[in-house]
Amino acid sequence: GWQHRFPETQFMITATRDLTDWTVRDQALRQERVRLLQECEVRELLGGPGRVTGVRVATAGEGPGTARDLPADLVVDCTGRASRLRQWLAALGVPAVPEEIVDSGLAYATRLYEAPPGAREGFPVVNVFSDYRAPVPGRSASLVPVEGGRWMISLTGTRGGRPPRREDEFDAFAESLRSPLIARLMATARPLTGVQGSSTAANRRFYCERATAWPDGLVVLGDSLVAFNPVYGHG
Repeated sequence: GWQHRFPETQFMITATRDLTDWTVRDQALRQERVRLLQECEVRELLGGPGRVTGVRVATAGEGPGTARDLPADLVVDCTGRASRLRQWLAALGVPAVPEEIVDSGLAYATRLYEAPPGAREGFPVVNVFSDYRAPVPGRSASLVPVEGGRWMISLTGTRGGRPPRREDEFDAFAESLRSPLIARLMATARPLTGVQGSSTAANRRFYCERATAWPDGLVVLGDSLVAFNPVYGHG
């Protein structure tokens, strides 16, 4: 059934990843001491098993001939879920860091819509949850209002019930959920994008505090350290 309604005192700011990234970047670059190197990627850590002394960077997509060293007293890895921390540490001779992964097999399919007139401001987040009692793979959906008068609609499913990435099957999946509410809202909105799929929602944690050895001068933050299901915004 429907959850009992009650006065809410907590609020959530919703936005697309593009706006979030732009805002963080803009705020960082307002600091006079911050300098940004564009179109480059970290290839490896400098130093040894006892201390990290900098990073080696190169132009993104180019060969090793573009590499140069950046010395640093402190290196912070916040490169996210795709961090190459394990490989970088191994190259320095640091023993492997204990890791734990919990993977429910969850997958997402997401599409942006233009909200209909009258629903472009102050519209609530809408969730349709799966029925944990049903003997079938869990399937759910969410509608999140974002900037520009748009809705970001995500369909979710576990193994055996993952949402489709084909546009012609997207609506049918939403209609098959335990409540047709989000499917009915989709019918009033205009699609702005194709369907984008993701199946990288596994929960992963590196236990750096349990490592038998750890180099000085290296800190790990965000999804590089602990990556949760991205829908909860814990990155």
